[in-house]
Amino acid sequence: MDDFYIDEKGLAAYFEIHWLDKLREFDITDTLESKSKVVPDSFVSSDYSLAVAHFIKQTLKEKSISPQNVLEIGPALGRNTYELVQAFPSIDSVTIVEPSQRFLTNLKNILIDGTGCEFSYIRSLNELRSFRFNTDRITEDCKHVNFNLLGEAFDLNVVDRKHDLTVCLNVLDQCESPSKIVNALKDATDNTGVVILSCSYQWNKKHLKIQSEALDDINEYFDDKWLKLAEDDHEYRIRINERHSLLFLTHIVAYQRC
Repeated sequence: MDDFYIDEKGLAAYFEIHWLDKLREFDITDTLESKSKVVPDSFVSSDYSLAVAHFIKQTLKEKSISPQNVLEIGPALGRNTYELVQAFPSIDSVTIVEPSQRFLTNLKNILIDGTGCEFSYIRSLNELRSFRFNTDRITEDCKHVNFNLLGEAFDLNVVDRKHDLTVCLNVLDQCESPSKIVNALKDATDNTGVVILSCSYQWNKKHLKIQSEALDDINEYFDDKWLKLAEDDHEYRIRINERHSLLFLTHIVAYQRC
């Protein structure tokens, strides 16, 4: 499968950080073999999705906000989506916009289909392994939600309704025009709706067309029509090979339309 964004190795790294800890909760004990030496789960997995979901949950509950319909841009393999659905029983519909077909196909397998999925992982610098896991329990947790999956780049008019909650995590620095994405997020957010936005500020010059859009603070995307509810920083780590990972600090903000 050709994919403009993610290759098979990148997909494996996302499986590790999005779903390994959840599979362990389900007593799936398959060992992640390593070429040189066994690497512990604590190095492979990540608590980023849990930390971000907790941030969103606490922020909205402090304001007595119970979203019903959610828009998430670039959810990768859907772990944050899953955590939000669990945190807010009020959510009955989720629209996913994900242009990567590798991500979208596997997200559908995990959250919606319940037919099982291949968990790929990094064995060494140039080798991948995998094992198959049952997704029934995850799908069961999401069965009350109506999912709308859009396999395209996000822009104005991609979605045709306003949303109570719009979420865009670590996408901006991979875009041609971050400002355009933020404006489209705002446009897709209902009156009194909330936007959750995060960025690692690792601006990718390969994609970025207007250098001045590479802001040092994503708060600058919001004017006085938006009320800041909260902000924080969270560690984001992703594996490159068996004993090497990249560590980022991501900045997350929550704003409500006034």
